[in-house]
Order: sequence, then structure tokens, then C-alpha cells
Amino acid sequence: MKELIPLVILLVISRVSCDCPLEQIHSIGYCSYRIQCSETIKDVKLDKQCTGSPNYDVKIKVALRNANDNFHTTADEEFLSKITTLTISANWPETSLLFLNTMYFLEHLFLTNCYIKKINGRPFGNLMYLETLDLSHNFLSDIEDLFQFDTHQHKMRKLSLAHNLIEEVPGGTFDELTSLVELDLSYNLITELSEEPFLNLTNLHILKLNNNNIKDINGAMNNLTNLRHLYLSHNQIFYIGMESLKTINHLQTFDISNNQIQNMKPIFFLRHWDHFRNHSICRIIISDNFISVIPNSTFYLFEKTVNQTKRDIQQHPIEILTELDLSKNNISHIEYNAFQYIGQLVSLDLSNNKLLSFHVDSKDLMSVKYLNLSCNYLTSLRYESFALMHNLQNLDLSHNFMDYFPDQSLTNSNTIKYINMTHNEIAELHSLRIIFHPDGGVLDLSNNGLSALSIPFNEAIGLRDLILSSNNITDAFLIKLTDQRDLTRLDMTHNFIQELDESSLQLPNTLSYLDLSNNHIQRIAPSAFHRVSHLKTLRLSHNQLKMIEYGVFRSLTALLNLDLSYNQIKELDSRVFMDLKLLSTLSLRYNGLAYIDHNIWLNHKYNLKVFLDGNDLSCPWLAKALNDYNNGYSKMNPTVLNASITGHSIDGIPCNQKTTEKMENYYYANYETDERLLITSQKILEAVQDQTHYLKKYIWRFILQEAKKQEASNNTNNIL
Repeated sequence: MKELIPLVILLVISRVSCDCPLEQIHSIGYCSYRIQCSETIKDVKLDKQCTGSPNYDVKIKVALRNANDNFHTTADEEFLSKITTLTISANWPETSLLFLNTMYFLEHLFLTNCYIKKINGRPFGNLMYLETLDLSHNFLSDIEDLFQFDTHQHKMRKLSLAHNLIEEVPGGTFDELTSLVELDLSYNLITELSEEPFLNLTNLHILKLNNNNIKDINGAMNNLTNLRHLYLSHNQIFYIGMESLKTINHLQTFDISNNQIQNMKPIFFLRHWDHFRNHSICRIIISDNFISVIPNSTFYLFEKTVNQTKRDIQQHPIEILTELDLSKNNISHIEYNAFQYIGQLVSLDLSNNKLLSFHVDSKDLMSVKYLNLSCNYLTSLRYESFALMHNLQNLDLSHNFMDYFPDQSLTNSNTIKYINMTHNEIAELHSLRIIFHPDGGVLDLSNNGLSALSIPFNEAIGLRDLILSSNNITDAFLIKLTDQRDLTRLDMTHNFIQELDESSLQLPNTLSYLDLSNNHIQRIAPSAFHRVSHLKTLRLSHNQLKMIEYGVFRSLTALLNLDLSYNQIKELDSRVFMDLKLLSTLSLRYNGLAYIDHNIWLNHKYNLKVFLDGNDLSCPWLAKALNDYNNGYSKMNPTVLNASITGHSIDGIPCNQKTTEKMENYYYANYETDERLLITSQKILEAVQDQTHYLKKYIWRFILQEAKKQEASNNTNNIL
């Protein structure tokens, strides 16, 4: 098998003068190579199987660094003729690209970032197999006679001139590139397209003219009957009409964002469906303009086109999904039938406008899954606009002026996965009559000034994740969610809660994640979490806790993660955690702790990571705690998120060599009683108990089996 694999033989005159080092020559397939060279290309020969024979399709990809403009004079001419892909990095302000004269089989040429200002002559004229030409990221300004070919059999499909200094594109510049499929002229200085430079590009599918200074497209694309993707964003276009863009109805992607358009034409939305394949996605992007009104699609000037669209929809029942972006305009009014002839509108973005109301025909929004109405001036939602929106999944109403939750408008939308109501003016909420997606939904009510929330039984069905952060909650008792049996996550961060007692948390037993960090909690009473016994994660960081009372975590037998970081807990007895049998992660970061009475964890069944960054730990205590863990006496593993590299530390955990009298008493008391011996004895006793229990079960099972056999034997004798 090895004999069949082509070999690359490197002929090196001197190891030092090697231009294409052996370690940079890679075989990536049969007669296929990837090679990196420096300054020139030479001293490389292919195996005989891959040269001079038409039986093998040889593919050679060469990347040449720091190339000299005349590198071909010292290069291996025969090898150059075999290269199919060439990428060059160089500094050629003016060049004639003479090396291309012998590269007959070149298919892909990349000359990016070569500082080219001028290309002399017609260097691409003989490259009949060239498919891709990338001249982007240079300083080209004149391209008028650059793409002239000596033969009409060329195959160029992709041309990139992006990121240059081109100001004008004269007519005839691309006349010979009739096979071109993609043309990129983005990020230049083009101001006008008056000379019809794309006249012969009848096979063009993708045209990128974004990030230029174009003011008027002047019908430059009217002959591009196969154009499907047009990018005109970040220009200075103020008007587009049917006469200036006759192929607009064929476009699958039409991006005219970041321009100066003021008047919205319904023709922007209409499409001729016979130009699309089934399951296509049509993207219309008109964001960042100056549009103030979206008119009806039935405007009389477009009646003929509208009728044609009706016939297309009836004759071609294919699935075309449309995404429409009208964000960042000045839209204050949308007429009732504005979206009437958009094929299956699935995404509508109207964010960052000036809408006071949203009143449209809901029949036109039946397929909408994503609706963004954020950053407007809405105070309410009309039921009529949402009545038929049965497919709505994502609704963004953030940054408006709504003082209530529009549940009545959403009663028919039963597939919602996410509702964003942040930054509104909802102070209280006592009803939520909506049904979320069967897989569960998320409701974000943060930044509302909310102080009270109660959701009755059989409402907000499917609500899994509720976010109430950055509100005005001072009493957790006023958040009543005990009937929300689907709720699993609750975020109440950045509020003003000061105390938790046994009745404070009116939450469902299904809750697995509760975040109360960044409040003002000073005290937590025993059994405060008894209603949420299935919690797996509890976050209480960034509060004002100074101590943890015994019994606080009673009932939290399923808790895995507990965060008490950034509080003021100076002393901590591990017995307050004795109910947390499954605890695996405990964060005590930045509390000012000197030590922890960790004896209760000597008997913990699972490894427990305790994060101790930012404390004032005693080095003797830390050394003992680490020694107990490393020797298997304790399951508590002291650790930090960020290991210390300065000052006193043990295993990257910072500590203080000075010890207080209280710390010394704790330290010596523990060694006098030799807790480790007690724990070892206890573990032996537990093992004996387990074996005794197993033996009892085995003996009892044997007795039952013998009894059944005896009973069966007696029954047989009685029958006989």
C-alpha cells in the first residue's frame, strides 16, 4: 500500500537555503499537496506518478510568504505550471504578476494584503481554468482593463475586490466575466453605478456592494435576471423604485440597511415565487434607515404586481420562509395590510422605532415565530393583531411603557418559548393567563419596579424559568408562586429583600434553582427553605449575612451547589450544613474567614469542593484541612478559583501565618481528641453494619425459600 502513495521529493542544495522546507510539505490526498514556501518556490519535485500523466488529477496548494515580485525567475517553472491554488503575501505596490504567464492550470489565486496599488497589463488573460480570484485588502483604484482575457473559455466564478480604494466601476469592466457567480465590491469608495458595469453578468447570483458611498443604483442590476443575493448596506441610497431595481422580486436576500431611505415601497416585500426553490429563506433587511410609515401592500400603483403575486402564490404552493428586519427606523405607523403579500413571514423585527400601537391583520402573521417590538412606545397590545399567531415562539416587548402584562392578547399563542418584558412599568402582577410551549417557557420581568407577583392555579402553564431581577421586591412573601408546578428556575437577584423566615418563600416544591444574590439579606431563619426541598442550586452571594443559624438549610437534602460568597461571615461551624447530605460545591469566597470548623465533613459521603478565595485563612488550619483531605480522612477539598502567586499560600490558597488565640484553641482541641481516629473507627463500624444488614437479608431470603418449599411439599402430600 505504501508503494502506491505518491511521495514528495525535496531536492535541497543547502539545508539553510531551503525555500520550501520538508516539514512544510504535506500530502493531503492522492496526488494532492499543501506546501508552504518563503520568498520563492523551488527545490520541490513531485513523484513520477503525479507528473506527466493525464490519469491523475493533481492538486497542489502553495502558500508563499514574503514573495519577491520576480520570484518566478528563480522558481522551478515546471512545478509552477502544476500549481492549482496559490496564496501570496507580499509588498507589491506596483506589479505585473508575470509569474502567472506559466501557471496554466491555476484554479484559485489569493493576493490579499499585498499592498497592491496598480496591476499592469492583463496578467489574468491566459488563466483559462481560473475559478477564484481574490484581490481584497489592497489599495487598488483602477480596474477598468484588468479583466481582459485572451480566450472566452475561462471559468471564473468568484471575484473579490473588497477592501480597496475603487471609486468608480466603468462600463465594460466585467464584460468578459460572463461565467461569474459571485462578485464582491464591498468596502470601497464607489459613488455611482451609472455606466451599467454589470451588464453581461447574466449568471451572477451574489453581488456585494455594501460599505461604499453609493447614492443611486441607476438600474445597474436590471439585467441580472439570476441575481439572488444583493447587499447594499452602509451606503447613502435614499431611493429605490421598480425602475431602478427591476430584479427586486427575484431576490432571496435583499440587504439595504444603514442607508438614507425615507419612503417605504410595498414593492420591497413582493416576490415572484417561481424564482425560488422549496424551503428557501427570503431575507429582507431594511434596518437603520429613516422610514416613518409602512404602507398597505394593496396600494393602487402596485395593483398589477400584487395580482401577479396572488397568482404566483396560488400556482406555486411552495414553502418560502421570509425574515423581515425593519429595526432602527423612525416607524410610527404601520397600516393594517402592510404585510399582506409576504410569503410565510416567520421573523419580524420592528425594534428601535417609534410605534405607539401595533394594529395589523393577524392573518398576515400566522407563521411568525419571532416578533421583536422592543424599544418602542407601546403601552398595550391589541388582541386582533395576535389572535391568529399560533406559531409565535419568541416575543420581545422590552423597553416599552407597558404597566400590565398583555396576557389576553396572547391567549391563542400556545407555543411561546420566551417572552422578554424587561424595562417596562409593571409594578404588580396578579394574573398570567397564557400557555407556554410544551417543552417549557421563559418569562423575563426584570427591571420593571415589580413589588408583588401572584399567579393563580392553572395559569402560566408550562412556565419553567422566571426572571424577576432588578425590581422593587422588598418582601419575598409577596412573590406567590406555590401553584406553579412547572416552575424549576427562579431569579430574584438585585432586589431589596432583607430577611427570610419560615413563611417568606411561597414557592413550588418543583423548584431546582433559586438565585437570591445581590439583595440586602441580613438574616435567614431556620427552615426558611422548607417549601423548596428539591433545590439543587441555591445562590445567596453578595448579601449582608454575618452568620448562618443552625437549621437554616433544613429539608434541602437534594442540594448540590450552595453559594455564600461575598457576605460578611467571619466564623462558620460546618454543623449548619449537616442536612446537606449531597452537597458537592460550596462557595465561601470573600467573607473574611480565618478558619472553618469542618469536623462535620469528616463523615461527608461525597467529595465537597469549598472555594475559599479572598479570605483570611490561618495557615495551620489550612494545612490540617488539606492534609485531612489528601489522606482521605475528610471529604472537604479546600480550593480557589484563582491560585495565589504572591504572599503566603498552600497549594495556591492564600493564608495568614498569624493565628488568633481562638484559632489556636480550636487547633489544639482538635488534635487532643484525635478526630481522625474517631472517624476511622466510625467508618469501620459502618462497614460492619452494612455487612450485618446484608447477612440478615440473605438469611431471611433463605428462610422464606425453605418455607415455600416446605409448604409446597405439604400441599402435595395432602393431595395424595
